[in-house]
Amino acid sequence: MTFQLLFAAEAGKLYIANAIWYLLCFAILLIAVKHYAWGPVSEMLAKRQQRIVEDLDTAAENRKKAEMLANEREAALKRSRQDAMKVLSDANVTAQRTSETIVSEANNQASTIRQQAKADASQAKADALSSARDEVADISVAIAEKVIAKNLSADDQKALVDQFIKGLSD
Repeated sequence: MTFQLLFAAEAGKLYIANAIWYLLCFAILLIAVKHYAWGPVSEMLAKRQQRIVEDLDTAAENRKKAEMLANEREAALKRSRQDAMKVLSDANVTAQRTSETIVSEANNQASTIRQQAKADASQAKADALSSARDEVADISVAIAEKVIAKNLSADDQKALVDQFIKGLSD
């Protein structure tokens, strides 16, 4: 058999040599692909898979951090709202206390002014009565001198009028 006969095929017939040759070429090609292509492709796919896993883990961590930050922001917002409400409440309480203090002080001042006015009125009345007594005494002495025509000393006359006025007051 010649070389040509080993690899030649008649119409519709297949020779064993051709099948072995094709299998040998396929095996060599498979070994070459496994050695030169399969290793780097597998390594590239493994690296890609690892990168995807890491990216997913990083994304999950970032999502958790974002949720945590959102919760912290929301809590801070609630705290600031509560602080603002407390400040407003404290301001209202302070304003109410200040209002009550101002009203109380005004009432106290009005009461003091009323008491002072009463005291001033009493003093003015007492002064007016005293002045009136003195004038009545002087007038009475002058009248008594003219009527009695007796010379009394001014001190005696004044004592007489004071006794008379005291007798009227009682």
